[in-house]
Amino acid sequence: MATFSQVPIMTIQQPFGNFFDFTVSYTIRYTEEELAFPEGFVETLFFRENDDQEPFGGDDDTYGVVQPVFFRPQSRMETRTFKFSRTAAALDTESGGEEVYATVGHRRNIDGLNFNFRNTGIFPLAV
Repeated sequence: MATFSQVPIMTIQQPFGNFFDFTVSYTIRYTEEELAFPEGFVETLFFRENDDQEPFGGDDDTYGVVQPVFFRPQSRMETRTFKFSRTAAALDTESGGEEVYATVGHRRNIDGLNFNFRNTGIFPLAV
């Protein structure tokens, strides 16, 4: 099974005003057998706000989902990247700052197969 070679990495930039640009990258390793798999692989991303601390202590809010993307790996180790933007208003779900993270999902392109998920670190944002 393809394996994450590291924790996915998220970087955040605020190019102007109330906009934030996010980049999430991850590196994954494939076996020779997986490289030959004709149906390829599927990846997805969930962008979330961490709500495990008081007083909110509940389910994490999901800000957005990248619909599953199909691809065929070209080498035994590949770095994949997601890029997306959000406004400060879209991120502002509680008083004070926000704590955001992303969850990357990766699996073979076979219906019914579960994704292998890995989270980025959690980042504080002042919005």
